[in-house]
Amino acid sequence: MSVRVESVEVICLQDPQAEFVRFEGSYQNALIVVRGDNGLYGIGETDSPPQVIKALVESRPYNYLSSGLASVLVGEVLDDPVRLWNKMYQSTNWHGRYGVAIHAISALDIALWDLFARSEKRPLHSYFGGMKHKHLPAYATIYPMQAEQELFQQQVSACLEQGFKRIKICVEPWWKDVEKAIGNLHSLREFVGAEIELMLDVAMEFTRFEQLEPFLDTLQALDFKWIEAPFDADNLQDHRRLRSSTAIPVGVGDLGFTTCKEFQPYLAADAFDIAQPDITMFGGVSEVMKLRDLLAPKGKRIVPHAYNTDLTIAVNAQFLCAQPRVEPLEYSTSPSILRRQLVVNPLRLDEQGMITLEDGAHGLGLELNWDLVNACRTT
Repeated sequence: MSVRVESVEVICLQDPQAEFVRFEGSYQNALIVVRGDNGLYGIGETDSPPQVIKALVESRPYNYLSSGLASVLVGEVLDDPVRLWNKMYQSTNWHGRYGVAIHAISALDIALWDLFARSEKRPLHSYFGGMKHKHLPAYATIYPMQAEQELFQQQVSACLEQGFKRIKICVEPWWKDVEKAIGNLHSLREFVGAEIELMLDVAMEFTRFEQLEPFLDTLQALDFKWIEAPFDADNLQDHRRLRSSTAIPVGVGDLGFTTCKEFQPYLAADAFDIAQPDITMFGGVSEVMKLRDLLAPKGKRIVPHAYNTDLTIAVNAQFLCAQPRVEPLEYSTSPSILRRQLVVNPLRLDEQGMITLEDGAHGLGLELNWDLVNACRTT
């Protein structure tokens, strides 16, 4: 194959329903379209400020260690996406290779892999080792969760009616009232019954172990399947303390982790059970391949984060379907039109709370809804 990268475009999107939601990135989007000289294109995205991503991709070179990422890619032969990942990484050395620079590389890497796989007429999962699970269990994330029982039961009912058998809730500011929060947890379990799986995303609402400690016995008694993002990524000590204080698996990496390097101290300290990278921010397809190989000998699980559009859901599904163990797929319940209408052929949830991957699709297997893209684009 001798496909060359012909163009790289960053399309900044805004859902007109809302300018800003407190902790919800799916109302804005940095959509990447990489076109090849064979007439095909690949798509990627990142849950990161769109205008910042656009600047990092489209800026002129400052020096050979600080280049706009489009200039690094255009004209390159798409022979090996990992080679191009390394070239992008080297070209961002000067202005920093953590945080938002990796977010931009992630979106580009996903688009490059999509184009590469489409050009080879192969599904993306074939590069992860091939499909082992055609059907994946999906879970709904409820955010924000309402404080009053009648209201959060309405939220949960909507998920159950769609077929979800797994629900993740988030710690909210009202958890400062410990008695109220514990009461709501018991009410939630009673409402959904014993068969529904529950998970907790702390989303870094707590900054130290003592704030989470009063809830641990309740969470374990109510059979919560994991505790996600309990503290800031810099707080390794309290992650270790939490893992030694509960039998509930501890998940890290969805907020703030970029590249395998940031997992290394957590791995050395044995401070987590589940890695939860957001592939659109962590380093893309190329980096999650490295993470898989790093964690497999240690017996750590990988359950990628996904609270953006159907594009992110598809990337995660392609990864998860090729892994030895069946893991749940995060399936955002955001009402954003970008979340729900960005592609015309999304992965659909069935009545049993499962998604099914289609045979014969190339790359991510998605087609953009160009009418929506054009209606919501800001640049």
